[in-house]
Amino acid sequence: MHGPRPRGVMALRARSYGGPTAKLVRLAATGVACAQVPYGLGPVPFVTESFIAHAHELGLKVHAWTVNEPGPMDRLLDLGIDGIMTDELVTLRHVMAARDLWPQPTAS
Repeated sequence: MHGPRPRGVMALRARSYGGPTAKLVRLAATGVACAQVPYGLGPVPFVTESFIAHAHELGLKVHAWTVNEPGPMDRLLDLGIDGIMTDELVTLRHVMAARDLWPQPTAS
């Protein structure tokens, strides 16, 4: 699976601010299934509720990278993110388990 190029990411971001939808619609029309984007640009959140909503309206999933702290993980899950890429899998597991989103091992 390939994510959008930087222009596609910026089109998604522009759309989240109410900008033109033509680029976002073209991105979705290419068959791309997922926008893989940074969760923030410095102190400014990149992934917002409206960004996710607009991507979902077009059938695109949104994955955020690289999220290593529990606070941003919780925030993104609250916003409806579809995937989180992290270097801290144990931290992500704890965050998701607290929400009953991490499968528990089954006894065989």
